[in-house]
Amino acid sequence: MAQYEVDRRLLETFSTDEILRILKQERDDYTEEAIVIFHEILQARGVDVRTPPRRARGASSGSSAALSASPETADFLVRAPSDAVQVLNHLLDGVIKGTIEPQAAQVASSIVMGILHAMEQEFMSEPEEDQ
Repeated sequence: MAQYEVDRRLLETFSTDEILRILKQERDDYTEEAIVIFHEILQARGVDVRTPPRRARGASSGSSAALSASPETADFLVRAPSDAVQVLNHLLDGVIKGTIEPQAAQVASSIVMGILHAMEQEFMSEPEEDQ
């Protein structure tokens, strides 16, 4: 088997979107050393990558991208409309930066909108207090 030397400087010239696409779709075309370097580059750029750098080739090749929401919203409760605005802003920011998959953000947004709708229904059905 041929040995390939990985040029880190060349890999660092790839855009974040290109690296994410490579890790998602073309992973098997790169050596494990290159994959590890790609993960280090993403980490240095502030992109949260969930999957470990060293995974078996071909393992879960059809899985979704290795992106996640940041821990700030992982356990965040929507108790007021202003909370929902914070979460939705974070989701939009994550999609724009490429740290959250659009599909994941869409699901999370739907959940937040469902919570807001339930709050609205609760508010509308509350009996008026006699004054």
